[in-house]
Amino acid sequence: MARPTNRLLRRGGLTAPLPILTLALWQLRQTWRLLLVTGAGIIVAVVLVCAVPLYAQVAMSAGLRNTLGSSSTGPYVIVHGTAGTLSRQSIQNVGQQLDQVIHKYLEQYIDAPQQFSVQNSLVHLVRTTGLGGKILLTPSHDQVALIGSSMPQAASHVKIVQGHLPQALSQRIEVAVTPQTASILHATLGSTIYVQLGFYIYLPQATTGQRILINLPLYIVGLFTLPERNDPFWHGETFQAGPLSLPSGSGEPPTRYPVLVSNDNYLSVLDRTLSTNIPANAIAFPAILNTPLELFWYYPLDASRFDVNKLNDLANSLIIALDNLSSRSVDPPFVGRTSAIGPLDVITNYRNRIAVVRIPLMSLAYLIGALVLFFVSLMTGLLVDCQSEAIALLRSRGASRSQIFASLMMQCIAVGLIALIVGPLLAIASTRFLALGTLTLPDQGAINLVTNNVAQVAWGLRWSALVTVGAGVLAMIISIGQAIRVGALALRRESARSTYRPLWQRMRLDVMAAIIALVAYGFSLYVTDAGVLDTRVSVLVLPAVTVEGALFLLLGGVLLMSRLFPLVLHLASWLASRCRGATSMLALAQMARTPRQMLRITMLLALAIAFSIFTLSFTASQAQRIPDLAAYEVGSDFSGAFQLDSFASFDSWIQQEAVYRHIPGVTSATIGYVNFIPASQNTINVDLRAVDAATYAQTTIWMAHDSPQSVTSLMAQLIAHRAMANSGNAVPAIIDAAMQNLLRLSIGSHFTINNVNDPVNMVVIAEVDHIPTVNDTTEVGGTSDTASFGGVLVDYASYDSYSKKVNSVGITATNIWLRTRNDAASLASVRAALSKGMMQLESINDRRAIIENLNTDPLYLALIGVLIIAATTALLLAVVGNLVLSWLSARSRLGNFAIMRALGSTPRQVTGVLIWEQSIVYATAIVPGVAFGVLFSIIALPALVFTSVVTTSGSGPLSAGQFYIMQDVPPVQVVLPISLISIALGILLVICVIALGIMVRVVSRSSVGQALRLSED
Repeated sequence: MARPTNRLLRRGGLTAPLPILTLALWQLRQTWRLLLVTGAGIIVAVVLVCAVPLYAQVAMSAGLRNTLGSSSTGPYVIVHGTAGTLSRQSIQNVGQQLDQVIHKYLEQYIDAPQQFSVQNSLVHLVRTTGLGGKILLTPSHDQVALIGSSMPQAASHVKIVQGHLPQALSQRIEVAVTPQTASILHATLGSTIYVQLGFYIYLPQATTGQRILINLPLYIVGLFTLPERNDPFWHGETFQAGPLSLPSGSGEPPTRYPVLVSNDNYLSVLDRTLSTNIPANAIAFPAILNTPLELFWYYPLDASRFDVNKLNDLANSLIIALDNLSSRSVDPPFVGRTSAIGPLDVITNYRNRIAVVRIPLMSLAYLIGALVLFFVSLMTGLLVDCQSEAIALLRSRGASRSQIFASLMMQCIAVGLIALIVGPLLAIASTRFLALGTLTLPDQGAINLVTNNVAQVAWGLRWSALVTVGAGVLAMIISIGQAIRVGALALRRESARSTYRPLWQRMRLDVMAAIIALVAYGFSLYVTDAGVLDTRVSVLVLPAVTVEGALFLLLGGVLLMSRLFPLVLHLASWLASRCRGATSMLALAQMARTPRQMLRITMLLALAIAFSIFTLSFTASQAQRIPDLAAYEVGSDFSGAFQLDSFASFDSWIQQEAVYRHIPGVTSATIGYVNFIPASQNTINVDLRAVDAATYAQTTIWMAHDSPQSVTSLMAQLIAHRAMANSGNAVPAIIDAAMQNLLRLSIGSHFTINNVNDPVNMVVIAEVDHIPTVNDTTEVGGTSDTASFGGVLVDYASYDSYSKKVNSVGITATNIWLRTRNDAASLASVRAALSKGMMQLESINDRRAIIENLNTDPLYLALIGVLIIAATTALLLAVVGNLVLSWLSARSRLGNFAIMRALGSTPRQVTGVLIWEQSIVYATAIVPGVAFGVLFSIIALPALVFTSVVTTSGSGPLSAGQFYIMQDVPPVQVVLPISLISIALGILLVICVIALGIMVRVVSRSSVGQALRLSED
């Protein structure tokens, strides 16, 4: 060290750039390994800080694309207009106006070309009959729906069975129908069907218009089927003939026959037909159609261009475009005012979902970043410690602080520049790898957001990367600044016995963290118990406050542990000095003399353990939330409502239940009656469930948090009290906690409900926390405000008997719950039986399908991906940090161990000292680490676990208020996966054993003479 230092000083000092660079390179040869680890830590920090938002962007954008694709309107902007008078030029002009608006506001989101459809859905079918060699045309009650389309566009969305699609240039109206429609009409390829078309004209001196009816022939030129069910190209049209819905009491409903026509062919032939049938003396005014033409312009949105980061821009552009499309595209009197719809509600609701899921995502990102920055600061401190002797020596030989600082800053700047360049590129690669490993194949298309233009994406990450690198370099600068103020003598005194108090101890940051934690936790308890926040604000605010409180509680605990650690070591050393064993005394004495290095290892391991437990618990709790939610919403494996009068031929509800029980794959079936009814004095609403108590226990799925009693014992109580209902006294009822709190009921209390204006007296025989399928709150007026509900569960037979006894009218079953086997054949059998025929249900709730949908929800996968990053990072930091710290700890104390060996200590005794030291460190780290991890999980997870959207067949879109309510219904269950935590702790213990082996190897291989060699200063 003396020779290069003296040489540099003789060359004029360290003021010139070249000597500074020379010294920096010379120092790099001494500490390149530790500098490499520090640089890798900064790179990892940049990758994490950049990869988490990138992956969240990909996953959320994939969810946005799925949500828009499955919306009621599909990924389309739909403009609807009507044409009371036919003018092809007018229709074309309106289309051009619409195109201008679309290209002005939504051009970047539109996937050309547009789809245009002219439709006429209310023309009557004309029946043809042969009489005396003549064909008679008689208008019928049935109707034909002419669905127009561009045949080149439609060709890829139909499968031709026979014939061909209608031709645009034909001189007659050509149509194509499905084989089912042709069979009902008794038509074949080449047949002609007729529809009656009416229009009005005005004659001279006439006060009203004259109606003219013509029979328009339609020539069947093709039979086709739709290869894909629910193809968005057809916008809900199935081309299947079926009855039209009419108000009750309107008689036999007419049949609707949809047929496919060419837009150009239909408009041209219809225009020519109208011109031909207008009398010569009619006033020169367009004919007014009796049934106006419906005009639809469909503008497809390109899903591959949806970016969740630009969701607000998409929503704003859509709002402006829909407003302009609905108010300006007019060409009277030919085309009336148009109206436009688009997936605006879907985008708004998805934005609410993102607002909720971003809370755990960002919380995890901040936790990861804080852990990595702690690691970087730790490695930086070690890096400076390794050069502290050289720094002190240079100071003692006349080098200025600025000269030393400049030489060390070159290393910091070089590491920062490398991290700044490499980090964003690695983040993009990591995001792609993680997305390919977690997202489903259809959702992986969203990866194009980060791979189509890598340079632009990397440039967009510049500020995040720059802030992260700046934080790492700032930590290095602070450590260097502290080190260059120390001389050689002060360094030796500090090494002999540490007297330096860290900044956090001087400022009492542990006390401040505890105060912040208590305030945040108290605030969350207050607003929760007092109910001062509505559902939306509570969901958005309380998680952040709770996580903040839990995080500061964890920070305060770690800092308190750091404050007490030296005191505990001194106490243990004092106790060991009074024992007979020398090994433990030496180990504790050395640790108490210089505890800073051991404290670093302890804090790193404790934080890694706590964070690992938290991420494992988060993963398990989030995974458990899905089956809990599905079971709560369905109540069994399958549930649904009966179709109206589907079982009118059955004599009793027992026969209805038996029919479903005999479906192959069904193990248990329970019939029931579901109704929302007002309570007495209209104080609250009651969500009533009347179920067959004899079979309900075998059919339903109740979680442990639903009731302290088993569902079997609850049903036994309902059956035991049937005599009370049979006598007309009261219906025995089980109420939930919401009902009990709202009406202040207890076991034995009576209350009355009004079921279809018939009062029903009930008596409480049991109380439970929750009744599956009963939501205790619901939104009011489409907002996030809530109205209170109480849940009541009764026996179907008792309720039916009481109604017949008191009101002379029983109840009619409305719902069914099924428990099924889990194999694929059984599930296919049940799903087929419930979707068609006599046992078809209006809306089918499939628990397993819900679980599958939620498990592949991109927002859920985004959380899982971040959790994978978090768990991997915590484990990686624990491995690298522990190994590096252990190696440096052993090397820095080679002189102490050499003295022990020179005084006669055996290698076994030296190893014993190391084992004592590391055992104390690991025990001190593992115990509080586990405690902090469990405590952090219990406090933070109920607020962080995210509930995604439950999708069921027949269910409408979920509103914002319902989505916010779902976050807490049913209550979130915190799961501590003991087996996974044990495995993680086992891995950490293996790492600790490896680190101990490294320390023993470093100490045993060193030469006593070399270790005791005097310094050259």
